[in-house]
Amino acid sequence: MNTQSFSGKAEDIWAATMAAASVLGSWIFACITPFSAIGVLLAATLPGRKAVAWMGGVWLSNQLVGYLILDYPRTTNSFLHGGSLLFASMAGLFVAMVILKWRKSDNLVSLALAFGAAFVAYESLLYVAALFLGGTDTFAPEIVWLLAKNDFFWFAGLLAVRVALTRVLPQFYAPNLSARSA
Repeated sequence: MNTQSFSGKAEDIWAATMAAASVLGSWIFACITPFSAIGVLLAATLPGRKAVAWMGGVWLSNQLVGYLILDYPRTTNSFLHGGSLLFASMAGLFVAMVILKWRKSDNLVSLALAFGAAFVAYESLLYVAALFLGGTDTFAPEIVWLLAKNDFFWFAGLLAVRVALTRVLPQFYAPNLSARSA
């Protein structure tokens, strides 16, 4: 695998694109943020520490939109649900990192495996949190399927943006997805 890296500025622009997707997902689609999709793409394109930092930024932007624009309730339970989103998002990111490292590739098969595993980890951890905080009714199969489709379409769209950036601005973006070291 080619481990050619791209500039730090381009890394930050790319990661900011992920944060913008979080804001759009939160605001326009009533807080259906594609955390799994974003996590996989951050894992595939950024060094580990930077991916973790930007996933935290994506989560924070989601929470700011929720509490400042969408008027989430400011209750202990709501804050705990927000914390569970951070935990589940980070877990999904780590799962994606492990799968991509294990596969030693960022081809479409590896990305698809990472996406599926990250989504399952994310939703599973949120379900466990819901067992204690309430909200297990939001894990009905048709709702989880809707969320899976939402994340998948965000994943495909953001992947297409990434591919376009590597073609239009090759001097900033490596020709392959990966900025991780082997």
